[in-house]
Amino acid sequence: MRSPPLDRPRSSRASRTVDAAEEPEKRRAILHAAVRVFAEKGYHGCRIADVARAAHVAYGLVYHYFRNKEELLASVFAEQWAILLNALRAIDQGPGTSVEKIAGICAFAIDVYKTAPAAVRVLMLEVTRSPNAMHAGSTRETFQSAVQIIADVVRKGQAAGELEPDRDAVVSATAILGAIEMTLSGLVIGVVGGTGPSDAEIERVKKTVIDLVLAGVRKRA
Repeated sequence: MRSPPLDRPRSSRASRTVDAAEEPEKRRAILHAAVRVFAEKGYHGCRIADVARAAHVAYGLVYHYFRNKEELLASVFAEQWAILLNALRAIDQGPGTSVEKIAGICAFAIDVYKTAPAAVRVLMLEVTRSPNAMHAGSTRETFQSAVQIIADVVRKGQAAGELEPDRDAVVSATAILGAIEMTLSGLVIGVVGGTGPSDAEIERVKKTVIDLVLAGVRKRA
């Protein structure tokens, strides 16, 4: 008797018996396991069975929440983008000057690498390797939202006399995001900070990024 394909559910029993109260936790556990597996093996190098094993759930349960591996990766991207956008909004709406807020945005991104390097690795590497990544949470609208939030911080800083008034706010926002993205990519592949950088090295990298970004937008005396 032939074995079923590794990336197809062998039974729908697991899907039918999921307790409704456990669904959010089960789905979250699968997503977090997927991040670890994608980071370790790469999207193309892992199977749904690997994710199920890492999440300590039945193989078929993964298919209760996700139609296939592509949808699972899309959900990982969407969740991470949601975290980023929520953090940006919280910083924008919180206390502090525009200079402090821009520094906070840079600090948040680098701190995410320090606390969740696997998630950052998946975002930085798999989004460029996956042809449908722009449909997987990294949509034009999502990116535009991030740009507009930071541009709003820049505009407020310009109005308050804290930032250079002749800087285009949208260009400034994309430059800030670009500096963050390239630094994170450098950390992931080991070009920045070396392989497995220490917390002290990551802090040094964070300070450098903040200083460089602020030097480009802060109002000159």
